[in-house]
Amino acid sequence: MKFDLVIQGPLNQTSLSGIDDISNQFENVIVSYWSENDESLLEMVKSKNVFFVHQPTPDLNKTVGVMKDSTFFYSISSTNKGVIECVSPFIIKMRSDELYENFDSLKSLLISDDSKFVFGNIFAKPWSHSHYHIGDHLFACGRSNLNKTYETLFDIYTGKLDINQNLWAIHGSPAHQTAESILAKAFLKTKGVPEDIWPRRQTL
Repeated sequence: MKFDLVIQGPLNQTSLSGIDDISNQFENVIVSYWSENDESLLEMVKSKNVFFVHQPTPDLNKTVGVMKDSTFFYSISSTNKGVIECVSPFIIKMRSDELYENFDSLKSLLISDDSKFVFGNIFAKPWSHSHYHIGDHLFACGRSNLNKTYETLFDIYTGKLDINQNLWAIHGSPAHQTAESILAKAFLKTKGVPEDIWPRRQTL
């Protein structure tokens, strides 16, 4: 099975210094960063299967329904930009300020059921603490599902879709949900999982 890796966020030596060591685990590595970043950092990357995409840092004042002290839309925007460039059927996403050396566990779990969203549990919270607080730092997903999930969230927060009709408030209003739970529910919604089973832990 072929995987692409999306590294999203501001250019950071943490991930850039390790890309050459991990790039052989992927068909392509897409680094999605901000146009204002110091591009001299890219010189440390030598691998031929690493590609770079960038865009200006989003203006949160032009977004709809985004908490202005939250970095969630930055993550949505940079991840969406990277996912669009992917061509392999599966994608692993990680943040630019982190580095992981081996992705075999994520890959094997996703391949065993490629309809799922598989996330690292380091930053996840138990169901009793917060429903659908997934780990959004590192995760794996089928490309088509992930593309649709991020496209939907991007369109909601940029006003292309009605936020009141398209943010999912099974456990309270969107303003009182974590970014992680909104991402998880966006995945469920775009996959067509019936909302009446969202309150069940088994759905997670």
